[in-house]
Amino acid sequence: MEDKPLKTYSLEEMLDKHIGKPGTPKREEFENELRLDLSEEAIKIEGEYETK
Repeated sequence: MEDKPLKTYSLEEMLDKHIGKPGTPKREEFENELRLDLSEEAIKIEGEYETK
């Protein structure tokens, strides 16, 4: 049996397929949640540096 090379996908292709294309409500909700999570993490890390 011959091994076939794996098909690779970009992050953008995977997001489009599983979350939705940019501008769709589901994609907008996903990106807003992601921004909130990243902001919360940045604040948490910044707070750790200030207490040291």
